[in-house]
Amino acid sequence: MNTIKRNRKNRLSKLAVVALCTAMLAACGSNTTATTSTDSTAAATNTSQTTAASVQTASLDLSNSKVEYDEDDAYSDWNASEATTIKLNGTTATVEGTGAETKDGSVSITAAGTYVVSGKLDDGQIVVNVADEGVVRLILNGAEIHYSTSSPIYVEEAGKLILSLPEGTNNVVSDGTAYELADASTDEPNAAIFSKDDMTINGTGKLTVEGNYNNGIASKDKLKITGGTFEIHAADDAVMGRDLVAVKDGLFVIDAKGHGIKTTNDTEGEEGLIALEGGTYSIESGEDALHSTGGLLVSGGDLHIAAGDDAIHSEIALLISGGMVDITQSNEGLEAGSITIAGGEVHVVSSDDGVNAASGSSDTDGAAGEMPQEGAAPADMPPADMPPADMPQDGTAPADMGQGGGPRGGGMPGGEGSSNNLLTITGGYLSVDAQGDGLDANGGIAMSGGTVVVNGPTMNGNGSLDYDSTFEMTGGVLIAAGSSGMVQAVSDSSTQAGILMTYPQTQQAGTLIHLEDEAGNAIVTFAPSKDYQAVYISSPDMKKDTAYSLYSGGTSNGTETNGLYDGGNYSGGTKVVSFTAASTITWVNESGVTEASSGFGGRGRGGDRQVESTQS
Repeated sequence: MNTIKRNRKNRLSKLAVVALCTAMLAACGSNTTATTSTDSTAAATNTSQTTAASVQTASLDLSNSKVEYDEDDAYSDWNASEATTIKLNGTTATVEGTGAETKDGSVSITAAGTYVVSGKLDDGQIVVNVADEGVVRLILNGAEIHYSTSSPIYVEEAGKLILSLPEGTNNVVSDGTAYELADASTDEPNAAIFSKDDMTINGTGKLTVEGNYNNGIASKDKLKITGGTFEIHAADDAVMGRDLVAVKDGLFVIDAKGHGIKTTNDTEGEEGLIALEGGTYSIESGEDALHSTGGLLVSGGDLHIAAGDDAIHSEIALLISGGMVDITQSNEGLEAGSITIAGGEVHVVSSDDGVNAASGSSDTDGAAGEMPQEGAAPADMPPADMPPADMPQDGTAPADMGQGGGPRGGGMPGGEGSSNNLLTITGGYLSVDAQGDGLDANGGIAMSGGTVVVNGPTMNGNGSLDYDSTFEMTGGVLIAAGSSGMVQAVSDSSTQAGILMTYPQTQQAGTLIHLEDEAGNAIVTFAPSKDYQAVYISSPDMKKDTAYSLYSGGTSNGTETNGLYDGGNYSGGTKVVSFTAASTITWVNESGVTEASSGFGGRGRGGDRQVESTQS
């Protein structure tokens, strides 16, 4: 429930739609190009929702923005006769060639060029300081660099640093737990590999980074990675860029006490951008696994995330259009002011909301106090298997209540939902296992395609679906099973049919739900992974003015994925109810179709329902 969130952080203030579009495109910087989307998914937005349409269009435009990689961002072999070699030998180093010199066990590079580093440096650093801002290519050809009092690799000035990892090489960069800073007021450098300018990492070799002081790899400008194998341990953030972190390929094992991958530029109109086009990631973080001050794009890759806070968090907009994201631990799985899921496969396990479209102060609203720990219900809240005291036992809602008998936030007094916050689902596959709300929008939700499966919550203070304005569904498959105290169906303005079934008692996890039409055609067969008392089902196969039967229990020999069965035969279940769906969105209990009046702030069912049922 939006008004009783716990463990929240202050977010940016509510953003106007125009500012959102401008900021997101600007965040790509000079190395990105934005093109207008021509994808059919743009049709997902209902034209009656002007604000929603604007936000969704901004996200789709962003999905076609591409980070431009320069020719030298790709790895290439080097000519030994044209490169300067730097050989590390314990406490000393030798240089063969021009552009670099050694002093007191450290190496200083002062000219553009290619430098090949090999050997081990026990306590020293490589400093790049090129006054004409030329490009420096630093090739780690089996190098181990440790410096106890500052960054082992430190770029003070250069037009660009290219850090290359040749095939078959193992390289290690590590620092100490305390730095001796020349200017303590700026706390720079603050990473084992630190660049004040653009940095690209390429190749197929391995780089191990031990950021014992603060961060692992950091750029004060743009950071691009086109390949390599990385093992990064950080006392704070593992990988950080001010304006941009873009990954085209690579294998990453990240263990961070702070954020896993992060951008830091929060200047309005210039916010940072994370763009993951490919790569394989295993991220464990004490804070957010991915954290962007502006936009966050996942168009490919294979991500495995266990986060202490949010798994994927963006202050402005998040788009997932491809790849695989497996979140096994998080406070909130996905969070941003605008979230678009257009493709890929996403699995979320969260101790709070699974997917949360929220920004500004709207997700810190504490009008109803703190959420109890360990999912416990407040003293005045009924248990999950008992309807609120003023809700009729037949599952219908009283006249003064919203959907499911529980007043929600949104347009109600004290609600702070922002209409600019939008969750848009146009494709892909999303499964959510949430202790808090499953899909939560401090604004609206629009779904036109894809498959979404929600399990949870089990306590009545949250709902599988939670939105402040409207949830317009025009396509796709949605199954959301959880508690009934704050249950919501999608909005009546939806064009695709759906049903909301409320049971008189809690159903045990694993108990099959089977919906079929009057001809015996299976619509959905689903086994929730958690206890549930309400389920919302919507599928393109469902139609208004059609008779349906809902069954409980039994078995299916179809192919099961996250509880959802495909094909096969269903048998052995008990018919719970038969009914005719006289409306696009139909509310049902064991007695048949039910009625409820409109709720606050778009949360009610809107419109009356005609009761037309057949007892089973």
